[in-house]
Amino acid sequence: MPIPQKAAGPNLSDIAHGARMFIKFGAFFIVFLIVGRVLLNLTVSIYTKLNPPKPPGPTWGFGTLPAITFPTNTATITSYKLETKNGAFPILTNQLPVFFIPIQTIGLLSLDQAKQEAAALGFVFPPEQTTPTVYRWKRTTPLPAILDIDIVTKNFTLRVDWGSDPGFLSQKNLPPQIFTITNTREKLAEAGLLTPDIATSEAKVSYLKSLGGSYVPAVSLSEADFLQVDIWRLPIKQQYQILGPNPRKGNVQFIFSGKRDSGSSIVEGSYMYTPIEYDRWETYGLISPTTAWQQLQAGKGYVAHVDLGVSDVVVRNVSLAYFDSDKPQSYLQPIYVFTGDNNFYGYVPAVASPSQSLNR
Repeated sequence: MPIPQKAAGPNLSDIAHGARMFIKFGAFFIVFLIVGRVLLNLTVSIYTKLNPPKPPGPTWGFGTLPAITFPTNTATITSYKLETKNGAFPILTNQLPVFFIPIQTIGLLSLDQAKQEAAALGFVFPPEQTTPTVYRWKRTTPLPAILDIDIVTKNFTLRVDWGSDPGFLSQKNLPPQIFTITNTREKLAEAGLLTPDIATSEAKVSYLKSLGGSYVPAVSLSEADFLQVDIWRLPIKQQYQILGPNPRKGNVQFIFSGKRDSGSSIVEGSYMYTPIEYDRWETYGLISPTTAWQQLQAGKGYVAHVDLGVSDVVVRNVSLAYFDSDKPQSYLQPIYVFTGDNNFYGYVPAVASPSQSLNR
């Protein structure tokens, strides 16, 4: 009777073949997972861009906001005409955040801080009080100059009487533009006024020339007697500008001459800045561009700037921004900005009532 043979186990060749197959199909599986994940993420990304989720509705968290108080209109506009690129209003967001502005009060060290601010700007003699919150510093050399500082807000205006020197404009060695921007920020830093939203924000340099002791725009450096630096705050969400009553004037404005001595290089300066609590905000609905346009036409807006003698306005663009008042305000609120020919800027409050927001 034949002796049963024991079944032979897998040999080395079979093991090697199985290992190769495992590695092969395992690699295919890993590649499949990677490619599948990439395709899935790409599909989700494209779908999200084409169908973005709607943001949550307005919170109205500060309640009913006080009306924006614009300065008194000085221009009289008799007609408005809309001539945008496509003849229509742009598609703009229907809600934006409103930011809280804390109330500023006089502190025990307010005057001492103002004195340090004045010293950084070249004024060391004791000041005189001109209003309950404003102090005035004077100096007579190298030229007569006056510095007014509000010790509550730290806002200041500086003026040098360069016209008292008949030969002042004979030296036209104007500094490089980058120097004027850097020097402006250095002066603010020395005075303790260089805030983060000013330190890296937009700066513009323009040319000025003298006309009857005042300043008028110059078309080129060769024609200029002065360089003017304007610095604005950083835009909200890197998109929405923060504009003051004069949209062409920055929160900080310095005018530089061709003189290089410290007492004559800056002939005029102003600082208008209100602290904003950027981390304390609530979302509010906005009126439509059409409604804002109707209010502008009805005289319910503010003509922030237009060339002298212009009464018929052509509007070329409509955008959203924020109004930075030079008067105390409790909130930083959005506005519609209408711009057009003859350097026209018109402001209209953008925040809607809850019923207006629902109807957009």
